[in-house]
Amino acid sequence: MLNGYHYKGPLPLGSVVAHNCGAAGLFSDAVNPDVVLDAVENGDSYVLSVRVDGIERTFTGAITSLGRRHIGQALLVFLRELQGLPSYNEWGTMVGVRPTKLLHKYIDTYGSVEEATRHIRDEFSVSMEKLDTLAAIGVYQRPFVEVGDDRDVSIYCGIPFCETRCVYCSFPYGLYQQYPQQDLFINTLMMDIDDMVSLCESYGLNVKTLYMGGGTPTILDNDSFDTVLRGLSRIVPKGREFTVEAGRPDSVTKEKIKSMESCHVNRISINPQTMDDIILRAIGRGHTVQDIDDMYRYVRKHTKLAVNMDFIAGLPHQQMAHMVDNMDYICQNLPENVTIHTLAIKRGSPLYDLQMQEHVPNESLVRDMVQYAKERLEVAGYVPYYLYRQQYMKGQLENIGYTLPGKACEYNINIMEERQTIMSIGPGSSSKWMRAPLFRQKKQHMPKDVDVYNATIQSLLNKRHALCDSFWEVQ
Repeated sequence: MLNGYHYKGPLPLGSVVAHNCGAAGLFSDAVNPDVVLDAVENGDSYVLSVRVDGIERTFTGAITSLGRRHIGQALLVFLRELQGLPSYNEWGTMVGVRPTKLLHKYIDTYGSVEEATRHIRDEFSVSMEKLDTLAAIGVYQRPFVEVGDDRDVSIYCGIPFCETRCVYCSFPYGLYQQYPQQDLFINTLMMDIDDMVSLCESYGLNVKTLYMGGGTPTILDNDSFDTVLRGLSRIVPKGREFTVEAGRPDSVTKEKIKSMESCHVNRISINPQTMDDIILRAIGRGHTVQDIDDMYRYVRKHTKLAVNMDFIAGLPHQQMAHMVDNMDYICQNLPENVTIHTLAIKRGSPLYDLQMQEHVPNESLVRDMVQYAKERLEVAGYVPYYLYRQQYMKGQLENIGYTLPGKACEYNINIMEERQTIMSIGPGSSSKWMRAPLFRQKKQHMPKDVDVYNATIQSLLNKRHALCDSFWEVQ
């Protein structure tokens, strides 16, 4: 299989090349690339030369967005064929992480879901099955993404630590137990939270949803977790959607669940990833299947929290029987939401760095797992309500969130479709200010490095205030 590529040429085409090479499973590598791509502008056309193992191909296209797209589509087909993969898959030549965002743009343009999906079919050769899924999600989401007041916002709070590192993960800052300045981090985070309370009051913001994610937010000790939750509860009005990612049952205590209830949290995400103990150990999780079940039953018995559960298709050593077990558990217990992720192999993850890919099932099997999960969930009464894709996903597939009717997590829709302002708290998080009809963004990215976040918090908050002033035109 091909692994690395190196591109030299015009920057606008380079972005398209990067997306399509990523969709073919290639990472940027300037030192020892398998694929070398050189592009020039020749009159009103791009000329892209591609060299792989003595094979050379040339692709041309107009110096326009459409011309760049045509080159990218042809490049993707070529790279898949070179790796012995089918040149066509269900998503055709569509790359990018938010197909439903594009769908809503076309609904705005054409006035109907039918015309929007027809345009996507003609432009990207997407299969009818994927179009049907897109259409169903578009119809479900439409009431949530209709234009509202530009002071309707969602809030994200990120805790970028975990207790162990999953082999597929490239995100968390580090292991919380090894971080020497936990108290300083909590104090800085509370400054961030207090400032967000002030912003919401100053600008008259209507907080629709709040999501506390990670990393693993429940990695905080009981007292710190309670302190942070009480701060966040000042931001979101009681009764609004308030979600905590409680993904690892080994990090959740009864005291933390009581804190959630007392701070009017109404949704949690329990993320098994798999209901197989051998695979859990192989991927670096610190809990067992029994821990998952014990936590789920405790939450159901003692709280009214809505529950999401995440699973991944394509984990090392995974077989179809494992996905059958996963769906058996879901269909017997019926959590409000279920998300089926497709494994994405990311540079910087142990799965990539330790060369563990040989244990990952092939894309045909992963595709069968995703399809099986879809069929079982729909029979059980779930409907798809959000979808996104990532680079380096097995089989160029997708992640889909399913919900029982009327139980969708609104935040997940907002973060994917980018039609509502989402302001963020915590290191590694991103604020995006959005306004119809163009939904162009003002952005602020908090530093991923927690020490930098701690050291520069006041200047970060000053910048956030300035962006709010600019967006809401405060004189």
